[in-house]
Amino acid sequence: MNREISRRRLLTASGAALGWLAMPSLARSQGEGLSQPLTIVLGFAPGGGADNYVRLLAPFLSEALGQPVVVENRPGANGTIASRYVKDSKPDGTTLLFNTSSSMAAGSYTMPDLDFDPIEDLRPVTLGVLSHYVLIGAPGLKANNWPEFVALAQSEPGKLVHACVGVGSVNEYIVDHLCQQAGIKVNNVIYPGGGPAMTDLLANQAQFMTSSISQSEGYIRQGQVKALMIAAPKRAPQLPDVPASTEFGLTGVDQMAFWMAASVAKSTPDEIVRLLSDGIAKAQANPDLMVKLGAMGLTPAAAGPADYEARLRADHALYGQVFEAKAKG
Repeated sequence: MNREISRRRLLTASGAALGWLAMPSLARSQGEGLSQPLTIVLGFAPGGGADNYVRLLAPFLSEALGQPVVVENRPGANGTIASRYVKDSKPDGTTLLFNTSSSMAAGSYTMPDLDFDPIEDLRPVTLGVLSHYVLIGAPGLKANNWPEFVALAQSEPGKLVHACVGVGSVNEYIVDHLCQQAGIKVNNVIYPGGGPAMTDLLANQAQFMTSSISQSEGYIRQGQVKALMIAAPKRAPQLPDVPASTEFGLTGVDQMAFWMAASVAKSTPDEIVRLLSDGIAKAQANPDLMVKLGAMGLTPAAAGPADYEARLRADHALYGQVFEAKAKG
C-alpha cells in the first residue's frame, strides 16, 4: 500500500515536472522573469545610434526580466533582414526584434518586392525611444531660418543639395514632406550614414540635411551649422532657440520622428508580450538609463503593445501619402 502510494506520488511529480519543462519561455509565476536568456535582434551594424541604444538597454532589461540579454546584429536591407528572422523565429519570447520607424513604418513602400509585411507579420510589443530631427543648413547656406530657406529654394529650384541619410529613411520622408508643403524642389544625394553627410555639410558640399539632436547639438551650439527648425510639435529642451515645425504652420512633419520599437513573432502569447513590454518599461524607468538616453537625444516612450501598434499604423499611413505624392511628381 505504502509502496503504491509512493509510486503514484512519484509519477505525479514527474508529470508535473515534465509539464513545467514543456511550458513556453514565459513567466513561471506571477512576477517572475523569462525562463531562458533573451536575444535582441537588431537590423543594423554595430556602432551606430540604433546599436548604441539597444546595448545601453540590454543590462537594464536583463535586470528587469531576470535573464541574460544578448544583442545580435543582423544588418542589411534597411532592417528587413532582422525583421524576417524574428518573424520566422519560435514564438516563445526569447527572440525580440528592435527596429526603426524607417524599416517598420516605411519599409513596405521603399522595398516593394518585400516578401512579408512588417506590420501584419510581426506582433507589436512596445515603443522603445523616439527622437525628433533637426533641419540644419551648411555654414555657407544663404538662409538662416525656414522662410528664408524656402525663398532660396524657390529662386534656385532643384539646386540645393540635401545630404540624405539612406533611401527610404525618415530623413528622406521629412524633406519630401516639407518640399511638398512648401512647393519647392531640392537635389537629394544619398549618403551611407550621418557621419559622411555631416562632413560634406560642414564643407559646404551639401546645403542642408536632417540630423538627430544628439548629432547636431554640438555643431549648432558652436555655430558650425545653421538650425532652421526642429521637426517636432514643440521646441526641444536641448535646443530651446530652434523653432518647431508647427510654428511655421507645417503639418505632419512633426509626427515623422525617429523611433526604435520592439516586436516578436506573430503568434507569441499575450502573457509573454505583456512580460516583455513591462520589462522594457521598467528598464527605461531606471534613472541611470534615462540620463544616458537623454545624452543621446532619445526620449523613453515605452507605452505597451496597443500604443505602439497605433503609432506604427498612423506613421505607415502618413509615409504612404508622402510616397504617393512624390511618385506623382
